[in-house]
Amino acid sequence: MARQQPVTQIGNARVVRFDRNGAFVAAWGSRGSAPGQLAGPHGIAVDANRRVYVADRSNHRVQVFDENGKLLDLWPNLRQPNDILISADQHVWVADGTNAKVLEYDTTGRLLYSWGTYGTFPGQFWELHQLSVDAEGNLYGADSFGGRVQKFRPRTGADRSRLIGIATR
Repeated sequence: MARQQPVTQIGNARVVRFDRNGAFVAAWGSRGSAPGQLAGPHGIAVDANRRVYVADRSNHRVQVFDENGKLLDLWPNLRQPNDILISADQHVWVADGTNAKVLEYDTTGRLLYSWGTYGTFPGQFWELHQLSVDAEGNLYGADSFGGRVQKFRPRTGADRSRLIGIATR
C-alpha cells in the first residue's frame, strides 16, 4: 500500500511583536481570510514609518498594519507572496513565488515594476522564496523548488532606479 504524505499547513496565523530585549509587546491576527486575518503569514518587513507589511501567502495578498496591529491597507490579487523587502528608498519588494517574479510597489500598494520568468535556467525562478541585497547592490534570490540561490550583479552603468536597494532590515 502506498504511503500517504501528510498535508503540510502553515500553523501560524498571527504576528507577534517583541521589544529589542525580546520581551513580548503585542500579537495580532487569527486564522481566516477576512481583513486582518491571516493564512500562512510568510514574510514580514517594517518601513521607516513603522508600518508592518505581512506576506499573507495563502490568502494571496499583502496586509499592512501599524506597529500595534491596526489594519491600514490590504493589497489583494498576488499569486503567492513569499517574502517582503523594504529598500532604503521605501519601496516594497515582494517575492511572488508562483509568478516567479520580483514585484516593486510603492508604500500605497501601487505596482511600479516587475521582472522575472519561470524556469530552471540561470536567471529564472522555479519558486522565488526570499530576497536579499548586499552592500554592493547584488541581489540574492532563494529558489526553493529549484534548490538554489542565485546572485544577480548590477551591470556597469545600470539604471540604479531599477535596482533593489539595500534593505532597511
